[in-house]
Amino acid sequence: MHSGDLLQWCATNLKTGTLRLKNGPIEKQLFFNSGRLFSSTSNSPRETLGQFLIRSGKISEEDLFRALIEQDRKREPLGQILIREGLISDEELKDLLRLKTEETIYDCFLWAEGEFVFEDDDLPEKIPISLPLDLTGVILEGARRTDEWQRIREVFPSRYTTFEVGDTEDVELTAEDRRILELAKKGKNLAEIALEMHAVDFYAAARLLELYNRGLLTVGEAPEDIPFEQQIEELRERLKQGVVWFNAGQYPEAMSAFEAALEIDPHNKYARLFFLKTQRLIDDGKRTTKIPLGRIPVLKLSLEELANVTLDPQEGFVLSRVNGEWDIRSIIKICPMSETDVLSIFKRLMDDGLIELK
Repeated sequence: MHSGDLLQWCATNLKTGTLRLKNGPIEKQLFFNSGRLFSSTSNSPRETLGQFLIRSGKISEEDLFRALIEQDRKREPLGQILIREGLISDEELKDLLRLKTEETIYDCFLWAEGEFVFEDDDLPEKIPISLPLDLTGVILEGARRTDEWQRIREVFPSRYTTFEVGDTEDVELTAEDRRILELAKKGKNLAEIALEMHAVDFYAAARLLELYNRGLLTVGEAPEDIPFEQQIEELRERLKQGVVWFNAGQYPEAMSAFEAALEIDPHNKYARLFFLKTQRLIDDGKRTTKIPLGRIPVLKLSLEELANVTLDPQEGFVLSRVNGEWDIRSIIKICPMSETDVLSIFKRLMDDGLIELK
C-alpha cells in the first residue's frame, strides 16, 4: 500500500489504535481515534521538538541546551519550560507541535519501502500531544512532496551532492537563505547542510532547489548514493567479520568492523551492542573508561589543518561544536543524534588526534 492509501484506509474504517511504521532503523507511531489522526511519535533524532524548534528559528542551540538541563532537573515537558522562559508562546507551541507531527508523517511518503502493522484499540495511556489533524490535507501534502522529491532527485542525484555558489550581491535573501549559501560555499554537501540545519533531507533539499531555481547556486559534484541493498549486504559482512574477530579475541580488529557497521547504520542495535562490549574489553582489560561528560573538548589542530581532514557529516557537525567552552554533556544535548552516536564520534576524534579533553 502507498502511504496515502494506508492513512485513508485507517480513516475510512474509523480505526482506533496505533499504526506502527518501520523503515530500517526509523520507527514511527501514528495514533488514531475513530479514524481521526491526532498524534505521532518518531525515534528519529531530527524529528524531536527541540530540533524542530531550532530549525524553525524559534530557539538557538544554546536555548535548547539550557532548556534540556532544566528538563532533566525538573522532569517537565520541554514545551512548558520554553514557554516559562519566554522563548515561545503557548499558541506558538501548539502550532509548532502540529507542524512537527505533520512533518513526521510526511517523511513516510518519501520511503521507497517499509513495514507497517495496525494494532487495534492499542493506545498509550499518555499521548505525547493530542492535536487532531486534517487527514485529507496531510495526504494531499504528502503526495505533493512525493512529486517534489522526484524533481529534487533529478537535480540533486544524491545526499552527497555539493554546490557552487554564484553572485549573491544585491540579491534579497532571508536569514535561512544566507545560512544555506554560507554552508554551500564551505563545500558542505546536501547531507551535511541538512545536519547543520537540524532538518530532514527533504527540507534542506527543497530549500536548496529554490536557490538553484533562482540561479544562486549550481551543482558541483554529485556522487551516487550507495544502493540500499548494497548497504545491507555490506552491513552484514561487517557484522559477521566483527563477530569472528571478537570471538577470537582480536578486539581492535573487531572494533574497526563494528565502527564500520555503525557508519552504515548508526542505529543498528546489534552493531552498537558489540561495539560497546568490545570497547569495554579494550579499555582496561574488562572495564571501560567512559568518556567524562563534564570535560571540555578542545581542538588540537588549527582550522587550516582541519580543512585538509576528511570527516563524515556527523563528525563534522560534532567537531564544529567544539568551542573550548562547552563540555561533552552540553554538546550531546544539542546534537540531532543519540548520545551513544555522539560519544562514539568523540572517541574517534580523540583517537585520530583531532581533539583532546581539558
